[in-house]
Amino acid sequence: MKVNGSLAAIRSPAFRLYLMGNAFALQATWIQRITIAWLAWDLSASASFVGWIAFLGFAPTLVSGPVFGALVDRSPVRRAATISQAAMFALAVLLALTHWAGALGQTALAGFALAIGIVTSAHHPIRMSLAPLLVPVSAVGSVANLASINFNLARSVGPAIGGFLIANFGIGTAMWVTAACLLPYQIVLPFLRTRDLSLSSPPETTLLRGLASGFRFAWRTGRIRAILLVTLIAAVIGRGMLELLPLIADGIFARGPAGLGLLTSAAGIGALGAALMVLMLPVPRPGEVPPAGLVASFASIGLCGVLAISQSWPLTVAATGLLGGTATVMGISMQAALQPALPDDYRGRVMSLWVMTGVGGSALGALFLGAMAEIAGLRAGTLLPCAAGVALLVLAARRGR
Repeated sequence: MKVNGSLAAIRSPAFRLYLMGNAFALQATWIQRITIAWLAWDLSASASFVGWIAFLGFAPTLVSGPVFGALVDRSPVRRAATISQAAMFALAVLLALTHWAGALGQTALAGFALAIGIVTSAHHPIRMSLAPLLVPVSAVGSVANLASINFNLARSVGPAIGGFLIANFGIGTAMWVTAACLLPYQIVLPFLRTRDLSLSSPPETTLLRGLASGFRFAWRTGRIRAILLVTLIAAVIGRGMLELLPLIADGIFARGPAGLGLLTSAAGIGALGAALMVLMLPVPRPGEVPPAGLVASFASIGLCGVLAISQSWPLTVAATGLLGGTATVMGISMQAALQPALPDDYRGRVMSLWVMTGVGGSALGALFLGAMAEIAGLRAGTLLPCAAGVALLVLAARRGR
């Protein structure tokens, strides 16, 4: 079978098995996200609390993510994946039981959001280290494209499933479906076989030294540093806005959980379309800021401005879909440029930094934009950060030349 460069990883049987098992876990991720986001809004009717819950879910990536990345570079990655997946399943079951017992208030929800965020901060560098080890070195650049299609397919379907379950069967059913969807990936993991690592240097003697060397490698490589900066700026504004969809769906348009599911699915459909479109683009040059990613970053910020001023539900749905697409083009192209530039023994640490900028930026953006919307309203609280984001992107792009 002839496969182009963007699809080369699909030739690996282990990678195909990984994609199939991970598809169920990704559905669980998105059903759980919309469940927690709706609970935050339903319990508080507060934009700042919705932003706070989103922040708690993402914030651990800012602190523990790089530490877990350093641990992944020193540990058997498949075993680490098994442990993190088991922890995620345990939290999903405990969340469902707490809701069933009637003990899930604002404080408990915040605690679960934080706990899930901590496990997720470990899972990010694990999955970004595991998937490239399931394919030959020559196919590593295509891993991001195929994994993103898998991710965004779940992103387009999962929220709609979550919204449907909440609206028709209740929050509890959505929680138990989340737990059930986590099991197939756990079953698949023992059957995955990884290739031997390509090492660029002897292993660090301590975790702290390993962590420091990962930071130095990323910071001293100027173009990698530029990729991280562009990702951070686009995530704070663009992806931060996507975390405020409960406010837009119900607080602005009074559309309830079904409206939230529609908006989140619109973002997912846009993201899936963008992921398929990226397959037709040239593979980015390793270690350089890709032009498609930079253009998409500017477009994401512009679309946030549209969402802030829109008074039309169809326009809001369309703009959300486009924002999901531009955010995805940015993410895929940046990752596809970064992954092939990394030695295997630095991959966990540097990719954890990239996730830290993207996911951590989303957390900071959700917290900041939610607070601004609470104080000044959605329109004024969003347009000023958008203008600042454009200026910062221009500066970051110039530094990456």
